[in-house]
Amino acid sequence: MIRKFRKISKIGVVILILYSKKGEEKMAYVIAEPCIGVKDTACTEVCPVDCIHPKKDEADFEKEEQLYIDPNECIDCGACEPVCPVSAIFPESSLPEKWKSFIEKNANYYKRKKEAVG
Repeated sequence: MIRKFRKISKIGVVILILYSKKGEEKMAYVIAEPCIGVKDTACTEVCPVDCIHPKKDEADFEKEEQLYIDPNECIDCGACEPVCPVSAIFPESSLPEKWKSFIEKNANYYKRKKEAVG
């Protein structure tokens, strides 16, 4: 694995983002199927780097069926996992096989947002 370091200026910490040999980002945490239709935002309130979206006050909150974790911003702190009332948040390494597609689903949400901005 290739390791890439990136600095998040808003909290001034250095984080480690892991990339596979193909250059695909690895997710630290993934929000899976139990979030669909629930979208409880307790996780957004405890995230120290604001990497879970959409939030209730964002334009796409009603449109999206679940919340998503940004793989570029997540610092792998784990604060979100225990506060999720429907146990929808998993470290990628512990994600049940039946929900592996949610890795790509979480990443794609942020790719779509980035493309929309330009």
